[in-house]
Amino acid sequence: MDLWGRLSNPDDAVETLTGQGSRASRGTPDTTHEGPNRASGPSRNRVPEERGRLSNPVQRHHSRREIDQLIADYREGASIDGLARRLEVHGTTVIHHLDRAGIARRRVVRTMTDESVALAAARYQEGASLAIVASEFGVHQRTLARELRRAGASIRPRRGRRR
Repeated sequence: MDLWGRLSNPDDAVETLTGQGSRASRGTPDTTHEGPNRASGPSRNRVPEERGRLSNPVQRHHSRREIDQLIADYREGASIDGLARRLEVHGTTVIHHLDRAGIARRRVVRTMTDESVALAAARYQEGASLAIVASEFGVHQRTLARELRRAGASIRPRRGRRR
């Protein structure tokens, strides 16, 4: 007997094994054989076959106090991503709690002004890299590239890449 309990009911297993070689069973599928554990037959102790993802996500139920704190933190300026990381949940879970509480979500606020984009574009046109200009203006490289494209500037290909 193994850890899954196979062959713990030998009568069923022997009956299944004896029917496998008979001429009567050839050509007609035997409905008692399921999956890769043919020897285990229709045992009630058989481990069910897993379907879908191998690991199911852990579902956490948050207390009313935790949800109230989440709402208060969001109202004070915390980001959805930051709250999700702190609670170890997906961002959609945070959004769900906010929506259920009737809290209007903040719109995405532009991090660069038109003036700062113009200065950054000038610096970029002088030859500085996106990474350098982005760090000088305290934004992510993708944010800077997006803002420069909106302003009509073309983005140079990365070093070693052709467009």
